[in-house]
Amino acid sequence: MIKKVVLFISKIVLCGLFSFLFIENLSAQNLLPLDWNIAFKSDACLSTRGAKAHSSVCTLLSWERQGYFEGDGDCILSATFNIKELQKSYLLLMRMQCEVRDVRINGHSVAQNIKNTFWSNRDAYSTIRVPKSILRKGENQIVIDCSSLGYTGGVSHTMLVLKSLNNKITENVRLSLPTADHVCLGNNRVVTIHYQTTRQATIRFRVENDFHQSYLDSIITVSPRDSIMNIDLNELCSTPGFYQVTAVMHGAGYSGNAQWMAVKPEEAACDNRTAIGFEDYWAKAKAELAAIKPEFKLHRIDSLCQKSKRDVYIVEMQSLGNLTVRGYYFVPRTAGKHRAVLQVPGYGYGFENIDGFLNDDTDRVELALCVRGHGISADVFHPGFGVPGVWGYKLCNSDSVAYRGIYMDCVRAIDFLCSRPEVDAHRIGVKGGSQGGGLTLATAALCSDRIAACAYFDPFPCDMRHQIQVRTICQSELKRNLAYYGNPCSYLEVLCVQDLIDTRSFASKIKCSVLYTPALFDDDCPVEGGFAAYNLITSPKEYRAFPNEGHVEGFTHEAMIMSWLDKKLSE
Repeated sequence: MIKKVVLFISKIVLCGLFSFLFIENLSAQNLLPLDWNIAFKSDACLSTRGAKAHSSVCTLLSWERQGYFEGDGDCILSATFNIKELQKSYLLLMRMQCEVRDVRINGHSVAQNIKNTFWSNRDAYSTIRVPKSILRKGENQIVIDCSSLGYTGGVSHTMLVLKSLNNKITENVRLSLPTADHVCLGNNRVVTIHYQTTRQATIRFRVENDFHQSYLDSIITVSPRDSIMNIDLNELCSTPGFYQVTAVMHGAGYSGNAQWMAVKPEEAACDNRTAIGFEDYWAKAKAELAAIKPEFKLHRIDSLCQKSKRDVYIVEMQSLGNLTVRGYYFVPRTAGKHRAVLQVPGYGYGFENIDGFLNDDTDRVELALCVRGHGISADVFHPGFGVPGVWGYKLCNSDSVAYRGIYMDCVRAIDFLCSRPEVDAHRIGVKGGSQGGGLTLATAALCSDRIAACAYFDPFPCDMRHQIQVRTICQSELKRNLAYYGNPCSYLEVLCVQDLIDTRSFASKIKCSVLYTPALFDDDCPVEGGFAAYNLITSPKEYRAFPNEGHVEGFTHEAMIMSWLDKKLSE
């Protein structure tokens, strides 16, 4: 229930001193609301996850954070907006993480076939001139026909702005937290709302945790004479965990901002129980791997050596099930033994772009491993990354599930590094993000006596019983994969198999130094899972949080992470 709120709030009256905080942007004097109705054309998505046929979405948030994804099918977004006085000309600015078939205002089509440019140019947007003749004084309606709700990784780049070219009024609202990384360890859980308005306005201020539990939904009235408001959340958000905070201001138009706040993340509750039979399950897998001759083979790639300051090879090795897995191997041209880093891949990535490795002249050995089903190791085992994909491959069978073999691929890669004369076997590290983060945790635990340092970014699969509650579309994905095989087992039995491959259960077995780099906006592999593992690690560890980044942006800290690993492997 929305309610007027006066508690927890202190206002600071400021004059022109802080006017520099606000710059005119594309959301200035936006006539369109940020909350839209969403309705699906098919009931297909409703049966797999209990979704509502009609609901609402906020453009400040990603589709996936709100429980929607591409597999849900075609949908209609609609909203009403008011025009007090008609102006001479209007522009509609659009950027959406989906395909747009048609845009209609008051029944008139104003744009068609707008493509999703998230992967090619996520800052691009379409500019559409809206004729005054189709608008009316008072209430208007806009309807957008959408398909293929696109992946974002957590940060919404959606822009839906309708503004008059003649209106120069600038309105803005944004949120800030007391710490640069948005991690609150003490009683400093105060969110500051910075706003600019030329008239009395309302701000809808909402707080919910990562499990979608609402903590506050309030309407705050503000006036032009003020520009800053502090919201004290110390009592409301006292439980360690992760909180999404949004503010939507409605004055002459609409503007908004969303942020995440981490509250004492190292104290966040996590389940340290492992699945029944977990130890025996992985002991058996390692025994099976040990019985297979590795048959390491190196193939020097002269064309790549010419582009690199290190020698470049493709390595082959036999892994679980006698499957051949491969990787790109980079060796310094200096004599002696070197520190080494095993790089493990994210889901669906097979190190197709190795330019970063080729251009790196660090005196370090690196192995970019393509686990089974990925890159140059997808020749025999190739379930793809859709349905059922690697994650959903034979998901009812604990002996055949893909990650049993994939984790052993990583163990075999460590066997390879330890066998090499150019590698110092006491200075081996492992790193990866997303699926690679999960592989990093598993490798560091399964090879705990051979790994000196590891670095991971928001891992998968990790703390899956909770992840499917945070990233709710995971439930739909699992059910689709189960249906692909004809539902040979129950959904609960699927979760029991997931328990056996859950990398959270490996965390307590890690002995090396650990770096975790959480991205607070990540809705693909939410930080709850990363910290669930982190909080069970007993070896030396540290984390560096990135407050404004999602899953995609989380992969941009390669230099910092490698510098950390180099330092740890040189100690």
